[in-house]
Order: sequence, then structure tokens, then C-alpha cells
Amino acid sequence: MRDTIARQSDVDKRSIKYEVEPGSGEYRNGTITFAAKKGKSIDLQKLQDSIRATRLSENTRSGVNYLEITVEGEVVVGEKETLLKVRGKEQQFLLGDDPNAKPEQGKKTPCQRLKDALAKGKKIASVTGRVQGWSGRWPVVLRELAGKAARNTKYSSP
Repeated sequence: MRDTIARQSDVDKRSIKYEVEPGSGEYRNGTITFAAKKGKSIDLQKLQDSIRATRLSENTRSGVNYLEITVEGEVVVGEKETLLKVRGKEQQFLLGDDPNAKPEQGKKTPCQRLKDALAKGKKIASVTGRVQGWSGRWPVVLRELAGKAARNTKYSSP
């Protein structure tokens, strides 16, 4: 996986960090962190295609817990949806709260806090959250992501 990411033309190879949680067993949780090259944006469709071209698209028990990204752009709040338009690209993300997350009682969800900040006139330059659909065993995830356009990606705050 780390090598697949390193081959991406939009990834700064020096930014890649791979940390594996301690423990034993064939499959252990790990975190891969990476950043785009200066002036570039990472194309999620290219990332999917590269992973699909590896053995991960076949019969493997390994998987992905989540894909968390930080996106720079403009947040636009509509009547029914909140969008993040990627700066300098046609790509946009539909923002929403994680449907599996249970907000703490009496506290606002991350999406509610974002909307409150925008209503107060604060300028939001970037949003960090998890991309919907990037969770599960690799073969299943890659099958379900196939054919989905990146611009229709749902992006939620953890």
C-alpha cells in the first residue's frame, strides 16, 4: 500500500509515513500518512485505481478502517446540503456528519459546529474528515467504490 501511494504523481514521496501499531498477528492496524506535492491535489480516483491494480483487489483479509483527508477550498452551505469546493478544481465534496458516530449528549456535531462558524462569518479554508465508502475489506471497498465519481464523494467529520 505504501509503495502504491509513493508511485502517485501527485504525492510528495518525502511526506509518506507508515506507522504500525504494536502487537502480533499477520494483519495489524497501521496508519499511512501522506501529503500532496506543493501546488498539487491528490486525485482520489487515481488512488482507487492504483490500489485496485494491486493484490488488494483480490482475495485478501486486509482492509481499510477509514480514509481521512484534509481538503482546502470553499465551503458553501445550501438549504439541503453543505459542499466543499476544492480550490482550483472542479471536484467537490458533500459534507455531513458520520452516520455511525454518536454525538455526545448536549454537544453539537462537527458539521453543526462548521455551520455555526460559517453563520458567524468565519472563513473556513480547510476541512478534515473521513471519506464515506473507504471502510472495510479491500476487495469489497474497491468494488463498491468502482464507478463512483470523485465529485460525488460524501465526506464526513469523525
